[in-house]
Amino acid sequence: MVRQYESIFIVDSHLPNEQIEACITKHTQLIEKNGGKTKLIDRWGKKRLAFEIAKKQYGFYVYVRFEGEGKICQELNRSFKLDDAVVRFLTVTVPKAACKMETAQNVQPPGKAPEEAPVRVEPAGVDSKPVSGNAEV
Repeated sequence: MVRQYESIFIVDSHLPNEQIEACITKHTQLIEKNGGKTKLIDRWGKKRLAFEIAKKQYGFYVYVRFEGEGKICQELNRSFKLDDAVVRFLTVTVPKAACKMETAQNVQPPGKAPEEAPVRVEPAGVDSKPVSGNAEV
């Protein structure tokens, strides 16, 4: 059964950018190789960890949203465990209710900026009230 998953993993920030990108590419290709479809890859960047992990204070955070069978998660978690560049990871299923709500309301997944709504400006008329409390009436 095809389900939606989201995975956040932290890559060692001391690695060069090329190796960080290679690590991200490796894991996203693993998803597609096992029959999954990557929906979103969001690089959150280098952030300070809440606590030290393996004597590291910083990590490069990556958010991946994908869909596929359950065996993909097993392979992805196995790959994360074997990769020394990955400091921590977490993969969870997206609840069906959240998926339905996103499609019904056209809500963007986390990490993706929503489109800005147009700002409506009304011309000031004779009957307009002052916005500031210091203006005289």
